[in-house]
Amino acid sequence: MRILLVEDNHGDARLIDMQLREAHDNGRLAQPAITIAQTLAQAQASVVDAEFDVILLDLSLPDTHGRDTYLRMQQTAPDLPIVALTGNDDEKLAEELVAAGAQDYLVKGQVDAALLARSMKYAIERKRSEEKLRLVAQVFEVALEGIMVTDAKQAIISVNRAFSDLTGHAEAKIIGMPMFGLVPDEGLFRKVWATQSSGEHWQGEAICHRLNGEHFPVWLNINAVKNASGHITHHVAAFNDITVLKKTEERLRHIAQHDILTGLPNRMLFEDRLTQALALARRNETLAAALFIDLDRFKIVNDTLGHAAGDELLRMAAHRLRGCVREVDTVARLGGDEFAIILGELASREDAALVARKVLQVMGRPFSLESQDVFVTASVGIAMYGEHGDDSNIMEQADIAMYHAKRAGRNNFHFFAPHMNELSQQKLALETDLRQALDRDEFVLHYQPQVDPGSGRLIGVEALIRWQHKARGLIPPSDFIPLLEDTGLIIPVGEWVMRTACRQARAWIDAGIPPLRMAVNLSARQLLLDDLPNMVTGILTETGLPPELLEIELTESIVMENAAEAVTALGKLKALGVRIALDDFGTGASSLSYLKHFPIDTLKISSAIIVEVEQAADAAIAGAVLSMARNMKLDSVAEGVETATQLDFLRREQCDSIQGYLISRPMPPEALAELLEQSRKTR
Repeated sequence: MRILLVEDNHGDARLIDMQLREAHDNGRLAQPAITIAQTLAQAQASVVDAEFDVILLDLSLPDTHGRDTYLRMQQTAPDLPIVALTGNDDEKLAEELVAAGAQDYLVKGQVDAALLARSMKYAIERKRSEEKLRLVAQVFEVALEGIMVTDAKQAIISVNRAFSDLTGHAEAKIIGMPMFGLVPDEGLFRKVWATQSSGEHWQGEAICHRLNGEHFPVWLNINAVKNASGHITHHVAAFNDITVLKKTEERLRHIAQHDILTGLPNRMLFEDRLTQALALARRNETLAAALFIDLDRFKIVNDTLGHAAGDELLRMAAHRLRGCVREVDTVARLGGDEFAIILGELASREDAALVARKVLQVMGRPFSLESQDVFVTASVGIAMYGEHGDDSNIMEQADIAMYHAKRAGRNNFHFFAPHMNELSQQKLALETDLRQALDRDEFVLHYQPQVDPGSGRLIGVEALIRWQHKARGLIPPSDFIPLLEDTGLIIPVGEWVMRTACRQARAWIDAGIPPLRMAVNLSARQLLLDDLPNMVTGILTETGLPPELLEIELTESIVMENAAEAVTALGKLKALGVRIALDDFGTGASSLSYLKHFPIDTLKISSAIIVEVEQAADAAIAGAVLSMARNMKLDSVAEGVETATQLDFLRREQCDSIQGYLISRPMPPEALAELLEQSRKTR
């Protein structure tokens, strides 16, 4: 133990030295290393030049005396414990010294080795405790979280500066007040009360109220503080204002459920409302109808006048369709030039026909685009709920009826009838061909590059399946992947995709091309397979691809629909060393707080968000998502990058990688190999 003894009396110094060594010999004190200073000036110089564990300070020195001695020594060594020594048993002086910060006060002549050792050890411990409390107090005061401490009787005993800033309650005015004296309403303070009553930890979202009556959402953590006997003595509530986060969540949820172009509900929200409408019709024993609407000649307009004019036509069509129905009905855009309407509480099918006639009438009027009148019409299919025994596929029935209306000359409507199943037979034929496609080696993979937006360096590729049909040519995935899902063929086809992609990635490495990350999409059915980890392990072993080069992508909707199972399944995949990516982020309806539960490495931001970054609100959302990814130590990939403006934005927001038509369309492996070779040569 390093001890600075400040004593000008040689006899007293020698006595204390002997007592310290005796304490060591008796096992009460560590080996003492004693430095003696005879004046305060010498002592002050010593603490500057050397390190000590404790100071034994005589208050009567040649250059100072009494309380002033302690104060000057403390000013020089504020972090060292000081035990004051005096020849007088002066209780008033002792109280003054302790109040000023001295750790102990001893009267010379009344001290033995045991008392001296105990006093020094307690002084060191007290000083450490004081420093720890001081640090905690500083952290408490400067914390960005609002913090409130109550006693066991719900009286407020302390709040920090952030609490006052967030709530408007000044500390001086609320200390000692009952907690419910602040806000007698539901919210943060009642959460504290509930936790105090149950004695349990609680965390979650709550509503906090400001002094002026305003309320705002917070993320709240409440913890009980117990004494040595296990009884609760205090509670600590800490909270963050999550107003911005909730607004971002709300905006993302709106994007996830609405079509960006028209503002109408999208397919996901439409299906949810359809389920509700059918349930209501079933309960009230009334009729409901689904109308499937396809714009005639839209492709001609879009190809002739351009996408901007086509988009404006879709917006105008959406506005006209909304005017055809009641407020309780739903108009949605399903994609492209396809719209749908839900009609509930109908008395007869004539009510649905009346709406269909309105649709044909408003869509038959000219659309003014680029200073010219453009004419498009609509084909409408209607399926009734409550008329036939099997109403389980009402949208499929409406779709079939719409195609019959289109084949009948367009600009009319048809009700579904059982004899209209010819199109279903065509779908069955396609399914039959699909079942044979794998055996016939008709599937191919195309690869879309992912690049660093700053340097343009190729980072990885995403494997995308295509179907080279023997008669129909190259079929896009949107035409057959739903069939793969419905039939269960997604399992063997998905395994083929992963094996082929890994084999191709390994082949590029063997050809001398620097390793690239290979992203492979996984379906909901594949995710829930018990032997999925074994399949992935087998493919990696067979192909020789290092696991860290394989990135498995799952859409946000798949993960959230099977949240509990997904956490387990993704954990098993993560244990293999592969990477996990959350695809199409922003198109689902997840809460941001759930992200931390999934072992993901990469957030792939939906093109639905990226496409609108020129708008301030959407740019703010995209920036918030990218910032969140960085804060969560996740890689970020922006999908659907098509313009230089989007690229510039992503560079500014430090997005890790991008993919989209601005960089490259998906390409066959041979074409990509040439690109990879060129990239390798230019390095």
